[in-house]
Amino acid sequence: MNIIEITDGNFKICGWNALRIRYKKGNTRFYALGLPLFKIKNDFDEVRADFAKNKSFDVSNLDKRMDDIISTYQDVKGCTINPRRIAFMATKIYDMGGHTKWMRDMQKTLASQYEETLFLTTTETSRKAAPQTLAYLQKISKIKTFKQFSCSYEKNVREIYDSIADYAPQAIFVFIHTDDAVATAVLALLKRYTDIKIFFVNHATHRPALAMSFADLVLEETPSSAYVTQKLRQIRQTHIVGLISKPKEENPQFSAEEIADMRQKMGIPQGKLCTMSGAASYKFFDTDNSSRYFEMVKKLLTEHPDLYHVVITEMRDFEAEFVQKMFADSPVKERLILLPYQKNYELAFKCADLFIDSFPMSSALAFIDLMRLKVPYVVKINTENAALSFHEYQAPDFPYMYETVEQMYAGIEDLLADETKRLAMTEKNYRHYLDKYEPKAAEKILQKVINCTNFASLYDNLEGCAHYALNFDDM
Repeated sequence: MNIIEITDGNFKICGWNALRIRYKKGNTRFYALGLPLFKIKNDFDEVRADFAKNKSFDVSNLDKRMDDIISTYQDVKGCTINPRRIAFMATKIYDMGGHTKWMRDMQKTLASQYEETLFLTTTETSRKAAPQTLAYLQKISKIKTFKQFSCSYEKNVREIYDSIADYAPQAIFVFIHTDDAVATAVLALLKRYTDIKIFFVNHATHRPALAMSFADLVLEETPSSAYVTQKLRQIRQTHIVGLISKPKEENPQFSAEEIADMRQKMGIPQGKLCTMSGAASYKFFDTDNSSRYFEMVKKLLTEHPDLYHVVITEMRDFEAEFVQKMFADSPVKERLILLPYQKNYELAFKCADLFIDSFPMSSALAFIDLMRLKVPYVVKINTENAALSFHEYQAPDFPYMYETVEQMYAGIEDLLADETKRLAMTEKNYRHYLDKYEPKAAEKILQKVINCTNFASLYDNLEGCAHYALNFDDM
């Protein structure tokens, strides 16, 4: 342990928080030994607070206010672009989670063509939550982290901006959290004072996000996510690039013994069928106290006594309590297995005889992993809100996508009864992965974006999406 340690908003002595800085309710608040000292209110904190209260996808007014704030900064330097360099920016990264995987695989895909640096606007969380990812990225990229321990927002913003300007990349790919106000100010400066191309990667398609206004292009996963950006965020400059997964050479091969051992550890008896789902916990719940997904699972387990169902997620207390109550008096509760996120998620996925999509919000990136791992699955289409549905990741003729729970249930039963259908599906899905998500295919799309000199020529024409339902009353 270091005697003195400075982390994100903390000044520690021998492990104790001597001084803390926190941002709450539009104020910068200072604490000494856990006791409040004083608070400061400024324009920057007010933007943070207004975003936290915001109920609209269109936050261009907040981006404009941030641009007004940084317009007062004096002596901001520019830079001379180095065309052999690209950069990535993120708030935090994790060993689990979709946006980190997308960024990691994008960096890997482009590493042979460019010198890369990853700029993390915070430090401590990534060190704790992403040791494996950091070790992986350090082999292909430089990594620059920032601690943001200052009562001056301008100092925090300038430190990051100056570091990026000194590096002077041709382009920066932005994977920040939706509420990262410091990164938003940095991007406003980059837009105002440099010619660095800004590509905002829209990894949180169902939420409002700061900083999109400063992007030359907003890179989208699917037509529906681009439609949300154009229609609800009022940002025209979208370009659908799709996702990137691991190269086929890195796809693991597991022996039958390894899979059998993992199934046993999960609690699946030998010879029994296993269905599985995996996603962030909120994707399984319609409201805080209702879940059509778990109702379907309960029925499935009731009508199929030889079936075990695994859910890989990490629930909040009230969610776990809801599921416990739903299954408390049911004899099937012993065959519902709830597991935390698995670091060796690929081996865990291979234990499934059939993977079941989460709903009302889909599992998203997991399905590209399932394609390359050759695990069969069913997909739920959300007809009430296109932004919560990721069926567009599939091949257009994929037959195991369902609009209603009843249709999905029938499809699950059909596939569980026919191993031949499941195997045929996995081979077809694997070819789709090679054609669309394997890095060799994705690299061509990214190179076109990086080298573009007329971004308007890449804007998406989404007239065919006008029928999409977009309901965000409960946002």
